[in-house]
Amino acid sequence: MASPRAAQEAAALRVPAKAYSYRFFLSVCFLVVVMYSLAMGSSASGVFVLALLNLLFCADVLFKNAWQDLLLPRVTVSVLAAGSVLAAFCYGLSKTFFLTAPLAGAAPDLYVPLSAVVAVYLWGCLRARRAKECTKVFIKKLDDFLPKSGRLMQGRREMMVFARELKPGDVIKVKAGERIPCEGKIARGETAIDESLITGNMLHTAKTTGSTVYAGTLNKGAQILVRVSHGLDESVIAGIIAAIKNSERRRCVRKDPLDGYAPAVLGWAVLAATAAYLYFYWTGDYRRPFHTLGILLLGLGLACPLSFFFSSALAVACVRIGARRKKIVLQAPGALDALDEADAVFFDKTGTLTYGELRVASVHAASDKLRQELLSCLVSAEQWVDGPFAQAIQLYGAEQKTAPRKLLCFDVFPGMGVKAVAGKDILLAGRAQWLQEQGVKVPKTLQEEQTLVCGAQNGRFLGYVLLDDKLRPGAAKMVQRLKKMGKEVILMSGDNEASVRAVAQEAGIEKINFGVLPQTKAEILGNYAALGKKAVMVGDGFNDITALLRAEAGVVFSSGKNVYNNWVDIIIKRADLESVTDLFRIRRRLAARVRGNMILSVLCNTALLAALLWLPAPLWRSEPWLLPAGMLLGVFFVFLNSARLLNIK
Repeated sequence: MASPRAAQEAAALRVPAKAYSYRFFLSVCFLVVVMYSLAMGSSASGVFVLALLNLLFCADVLFKNAWQDLLLPRVTVSVLAAGSVLAAFCYGLSKTFFLTAPLAGAAPDLYVPLSAVVAVYLWGCLRARRAKECTKVFIKKLDDFLPKSGRLMQGRREMMVFARELKPGDVIKVKAGERIPCEGKIARGETAIDESLITGNMLHTAKTTGSTVYAGTLNKGAQILVRVSHGLDESVIAGIIAAIKNSERRRCVRKDPLDGYAPAVLGWAVLAATAAYLYFYWTGDYRRPFHTLGILLLGLGLACPLSFFFSSALAVACVRIGARRKKIVLQAPGALDALDEADAVFFDKTGTLTYGELRVASVHAASDKLRQELLSCLVSAEQWVDGPFAQAIQLYGAEQKTAPRKLLCFDVFPGMGVKAVAGKDILLAGRAQWLQEQGVKVPKTLQEEQTLVCGAQNGRFLGYVLLDDKLRPGAAKMVQRLKKMGKEVILMSGDNEASVRAVAQEAGIEKINFGVLPQTKAEILGNYAALGKKAVMVGDGFNDITALLRAEAGVVFSSGKNVYNNWVDIIIKRADLESVTDLFRIRRRLAARVRGNMILSVLCNTALLAALLWLPAPLWRSEPWLLPAGMLLGVFFVFLNSARLLNIK
């Protein structure tokens, strides 16, 4: 029995892509041969055989999909195309073999429209299925995030083993620069851990004996011993990867926009064909109702115009190009609808609302005369250190043209600071508490919860620099616009409360969640969905992927080169947050173009049917190219209307 989620999909989305691929190739071959045969004046019965083979070997999946959708019951593109193909085949059958009394209708046959509809239908289904199955291409890359091995300690003996062989209670050694293979607690040593992969926090976290460490995080400080508490398969990072592997890309399950218009198009075609039948029945030879049935078959045979299939595809292709010019990658344009329908928008903090990079916000020297000496001390002490604090100071020093002094030696105290010797001077750069432990008198007014780096030279306090992670441009304005749209804006992050609350206050966000791990983010979104509400997640990193998958749509601020971006719906490559509100404008324009394309498609098809009914029959027989040209004309008008999306202002 099909799952409830599968039952919500159209039957066409439940067929494997390979079932469409070879049928599509054959249908294109049949279409080419049919057009060539008609152009060369081949036997009508021979062309009929080609059309019959096309139905048997290519359109069988079309009829199966239509039948399954009708059983639900549901009118989809499959139902519309199947009805049109059957009517076109019956019309051609009568024109080919009822030589003495053919049915009414100016067209000699409808084999070309029949073959074209089958080919384009299979092409559309193939595109949709490949988009849904493309997740498999990236699954193998996910294991790169998992540690491969660890150093198991057996007494004083060290042994390299596979990370999955480690079990609770084992003691492992982790050297500086290595990834921690399993979750556990530090048994001996002090260090600084880069936990950005898990928490999203760009600052290295100081760890001491008894502190918890996570698998996959990077040891940036000194060598430590860790007692394993959970195996690799039970770790947080393994849970994230399992969630990705076991989750379908929600953007591929969304309803085909053509299915929403199929009932209206089919209804209009039936109405127009029935009206034409009644008109010619009462005004023509009313004693031959079977003969006039050809008019009805002609109208139904053209019920699914070729331009109908391109109404959405061309608009989506053009809006993708237009959005890319604004540095927005629409991997799943259907996510725009989810964004518009969402009740809430969840934001990650670091790298999403903020840049994710520390910068020197202000310099606070102990006195005005010591400002340059403070900068020289910090730049010199941090010149060989790798980390967000050091990088911010080095960048600021370069901007202020402060050259670092030559060091004789330096020592890094993970999570605390740096001690260096330049000439006869001893330089200290780090936390205020650490400077106090080194015998430096530090003002009591300094707040340790702020991100700051203090400097001292030869035991004398020189001052400090304040670092911060600035909001992206347009953050407050974007939040206000979302609120005016009726969206609830919520900030959640793995950072500490003070940092999250400060950013939320500056951006104008009232609701926050701080100190949350990736699995907790997904649970929050799951609880929100359980209330019957829809939510969109805006993040930036691997630690957000479970939440991005759980949300109705996932949006990331990224370079687009990270493996996790393959599972998100929209990638933004701009620095400003105005891009989020741009998504709503893009959605409105896309919806307007698709509606316009549908109207153009129906109007062009109605005009073609009218021409077939009232223009002289000899004209259509002598000029067989007129019917395909009329079909392509509708596609051309749809293309012109869609091309307006190439320039999104």
